Amino acid sequence: MSDLFNKQAATDNSRLAAGIGVAIPEIYLPRQGSDLFRWAVVACDQFTSQPEYWQKVADIVGPAPSTHRLILPELFLDCPGDLPVADRIRGINQAMSRYLSDGTLTSVGSGWIAIDRKTCRHTSRKGLLLAVDLNRYAFEPGNRQLIRATEGTVLDRIPPRLEIRREAPLELPHVQLLIDDPGKTVIEPLFDALAAFSPVYDTPLMLEGGHIRGWMIPADSPFIRQGLLALSNLDSLRRYGLLFAVGDGNHSLATAKAHWQRIRDWVPADHPARFALVELINIHDTGLDFQPIHRVVFDLDPTVFLTQAKHFFADQDLVVSQGRPDMHSPDEHGFSLLWQEQVWSFAVRKPQNNLAAGSLQDFLDQLVLKENCRIDYIHGTDVVRGLARQGHLGLLLPSIDKSSFIATIARDGILPRKTFSMGEAAEKRYYMECRKIC
Repeated sequence: MSDLFNKQAATDNSRLAAGIGVAIPEIYLPRQGSDLFRWAVVACDQFTSQPEYWQKVADIVGPAPSTHRLILPELFLDCPGDLPVADRIRGINQAMSRYLSDGTLTSVGSGWIAIDRKTCRHTSRKGLLLAVDLNRYAFEPGNRQLIRATEGTVLDRIPPRLEIRREAPLELPHVQLLIDDPGKTVIEPLFDALAAFSPVYDTPLMLEGGHIRGWMIPADSPFIRQGLLALSNLDSLRRYGLLFAVGDGNHSLATAKAHWQRIRDWVPADHPARFALVELINIHDTGLDFQPIHRVVFDLDPTVFLTQAKHFFADQDLVVSQGRPDMHSPDEHGFSLLWQEQVWSFAVRKPQNNLAAGSLQDFLDQLVLKENCRIDYIHGTDVVRGLARQGHLGLLLPSIDKSSFIATIARDGILPRKTFSMGEAAEKRYYMECRKIC
């Protein structure tokens, strides 16, 4: 009778979840006794201009089972090194299959995972791992879907990522979705309820990643029903029809959607590829910072940059001054240029964009068409300063106020691409959990 009750509760929870674009996934974790410190590595879209970081990861991991063998750091998309990208992808798929067949990865059942992450800047950032329905997600400007991109999606970035997912038996999430829950009704109450239970993982994270703990919430748990009802009652859903805004991993989620669209006419409607594993975070969590995503320009002289900038912003009342790098407050429309030990501050007095990131990105899009240069997007001012000292052009942007972020997305639509980041690079999601997608 108890089993029957549990199955009915799980079924009821699944139906309730489906109504708001959510699912209760079967989750895979490393078998008990695994070295989780070496298992978990940072999101693949970080440290894209720092090959030395990924070499440190490889050195730490050594021969141990690790998510490092299950991902393709985006550094290698542009700089594959001594191993072609196709060979790297083949190795990833083989490692996934091997980890499933040899028991390195084992199912912990269906449910959600409540996550508590400590970073170098905050003692706690709470999250909730679950799956979302890709049929309820869109990244096109102006869409009214339940799950929406927050920044512009670069379509050219999807095909190489699609190649990785095409034959992969597993997905590993670094996607983080934001909910607007000022009353802290969805995620936070779960931790009060789970305080007496043991976590399913508890480990420090390599290379200044902090510490992470996770608690399994079974599919039939009343806590899942509680969370679903709280999600259904969020004001952003009622006012804007918007429940989840993509905070991190937009291109990964867009790739998952593209993969699902490619196969959905030939597979069952409930095929696992229809869903994507994500972490929910409350935008009002005190452990969550919004940081600007800075830019670095490679292979360009600063005098050329200055000349082109003055020409591009000629009708936008551009003011350029040289001095120390002032970090602009969020309401200022400008950016700073760093090169070696020199600094220039740019203020756009009559901007054609709502945000400084949009003005700068429009300029850079034109710049790469005229000059033989390359742009990279960098999390963390220290990294930008370090690259500038090496002779590259570092561009620092002002931060964004997170308190009105969801309302801004609902009202104005998506932001310019690479506008904001949720914390510094080392605070990004570390891969831990897996889910089968085929």
